[in-house]
Amino acid sequence: MQDKERFYNASPMKYILLSDIINHPKHQAERLLHIKESLADMVLKLFKSNVKNFKYEFNTEAKTINILLEEDHYCNFFTISKIHWLMHDFKTNGVSFAPQGFLQKTIDGEQFAAEIHPGTFRYHAMLLAEMYDEHIIVADKENYFPDHKNLSFEEHNELVNKGFIRERKVSYSEVEVSNAGEDVFTVHEGGNHHDWNILKQSEELIKMFTNLTIYTDDQKCVEKLNLFKKQNIDIKITDNGYATIPHKEDWKGISVYIPKSDSMEDLFTLDMILDLDIDTDVVYYINTGVTIINNSSVGCKRLIREIVQESKPEYLNNFLWARRVVRK
Repeated sequence: MQDKERFYNASPMKYILLSDIINHPKHQAERLLHIKESLADMVLKLFKSNVKNFKYEFNTEAKTINILLEEDHYCNFFTISKIHWLMHDFKTNGVSFAPQGFLQKTIDGEQFAAEIHPGTFRYHAMLLAEMYDEHIIVADKENYFPDHKNLSFEEHNELVNKGFIRERKVSYSEVEVSNAGEDVFTVHEGGNHHDWNILKQSEELIKMFTNLTIYTDDQKCVEKLNLFKKQNIDIKITDNGYATIPHKEDWKGISVYIPKSDSMEDLFTLDMILDLDIDTDVVYYINTGVTIINNSSVGCKRLIREIVQESKPEYLNNFLWARRVVRK
């Protein structure tokens, strides 16, 4: 059967903004929370594991490398490395190839969630990077989005094969059957060199993810952050905001400064560490003052105690010492 016939025999496909998906009144919000919590667990496992560099083999037929995932903690590390690379690549270059999938009705029929394949990692990276103005391509059998037109075969073919970063070497289509028996027409990439990018990303992440500490302002704040203590994360008190932390940590690992506030225990979750790119000194959350610090970065290594002591507040508060700051 030709692709065009298979396409029209499957569920109708639509091109929908991610913001329209997650803001739909019937969208299952718990699914997004589950994704964030799962990534937070993976981040914590990475700090606690003793992972080394990935092993890989060269695939002579495809002329690329394949990363070998022999143990669970390396699978965990692979997931973190890939999503982290995609998140920050998307922020620079855009999503390019839209994730594909279908809108799955929940068992009770009251809500739906986006089930994505191919492009699961890309979809999670879009959510974590809050790239809500990007699109996904999904089958909408239940017509949750009546104002969005069904794509023609030609429109769908153009969308799934376009990409301004790289030329797609080869692609193939197939009809996947959902758990509910729905036929979904999808287009897959036949081969790429992504494992090389993931390998290089992982090598930098290993240098950053050596240890994790949380800093706050006094003992009462420490007590409010008890949930992190239960996760065996060190919580320490800083005497001068964030500025002395890299020195105290001997310029190693990642630290998070959570300033004193009434709701401080709700201001930070571990998945937020993925906002810190490999070349970033600090991620600063404007509305809360939470600061994620890459202690081993070139910029943070400038913060010796003597420079902190002689610096004016505006120099430290505005991160004028840093090479790269992300404000969110």
